[in-house]
Amino acid sequence: MKKGIIALMVFAGVTAMFSSCIKNGPMVTTITPSMTANIGSYNFTAASIVPSTLDSQVNDTSTTLIITGNSNDQAYPRDKMVLVINNYRGVTGLFSMAQGYAHAYYLHSGVRSDAAGGIVSITKITPNSIIGYFSFTTVDDQAITDGNFNVGKPGM
Repeated sequence: MKKGIIALMVFAGVTAMFSSCIKNGPMVTTITPSMTANIGSYNFTAASIVPSTLDSQVNDTSTTLIITGNSNDQAYPRDKMVLVINNYRGVTGLFSMAQGYAHAYYLHSGVRSDAAGGIVSITKITPNSIIGYFSFTTVDDQAITDGNFNVGKPGM
């Protein structure tokens, strides 16, 4: 009888001790995706941003990162900004369009304007987001400046 009571007391004590411990579970954080840029005097703000990757079997299974921002402007609801980073390795860096490491285009009123030159920079990568900036000039001499993005990692 004494052994049963002692075992019950030990079990209750151990249970109380473990139930009062702070549990270190994965911290859930959310991001608020954003993409903005100045296009001449127009301020582009994306209502939705979709990050995606495309795997290629051509260059030793390189991965392309594609970030698509769709406009929320009522006057131009179908406008979009698309940033492409070739051979994306999941690290920060500055990617030159002139050297072929990146590409971009802006779609305005159904007319696509491809980048003639510029940059896309990834400045920070967290466990669940990609943050950076961009600027480029289109083939029809439209300057896209002060571009910024904060998106979730593809597949999250």
